[in-house]
Amino acid sequence: MANPDRMTDRDKELEAAAKDIDPESLQAAEAAVAAGCEEHLRWAEIFSRRLDTVDPPDLHKFARALALTMLGHLPTRPGTCPFCLQYGSDRGCLGCGYALTHGRCDSDDSAFSLFIEAFQELGRTIYQDTGELRRSPTEAKGLLCISLLASAEAARQMLSDLSSASALLFMERKAVYLDRMIGLLPLEILSEKTGERCRDVQKKLKDYW
Repeated sequence: MANPDRMTDRDKELEAAAKDIDPESLQAAEAAVAAGCEEHLRWAEIFSRRLDTVDPPDLHKFARALALTMLGHLPTRPGTCPFCLQYGSDRGCLGCGYALTHGRCDSDDSAFSLFIEAFQELGRTIYQDTGELRRSPTEAKGLLCISLLASAEAARQMLSDLSSASALLFMERKAVYLDRMIGLLPLEILSEKTGERCRDVQKKLKDYW
């Protein structure tokens, strides 16, 4: 959170946007994010146990599966957003501070729409990446191990941060978590195009919150 003495106008707008989130909406969003983190931890353990037994020809497929699994557990759905939970559905976004500061999520040029479009394109690129392994089998296994260990640590850190978060901190930490996890995808093993898509997602994330 920004130092009150050094807050920019944008910081003040974001603080104002988050201050009206009620505890129930925040807790529901936190629970949904926690569920995704716990699922990632469960799958990271499964992938870790299998890694040593993967034959070299299957390492690229393993990397694709890991990357898609990591993306699938990230908090990008409406249920992980306290603004959507509070102002969506029958309220039609009326009074939503996120819509006021970032544009309505269903607008083509809103911060969320630009992010989620890039995020989905990253997923499609990974799914369609059927090229060859770009590293030796030994290097690939080392890189996959790093992705697994670091992403599990990031998920555990996010879990520990949730219980003490205000709505403002929650949104800040969720954006950081998304950026960190996307950066931990096994990009060195996948295609260069995947790396380009990843950088585009991270660029869009700068305006996500």
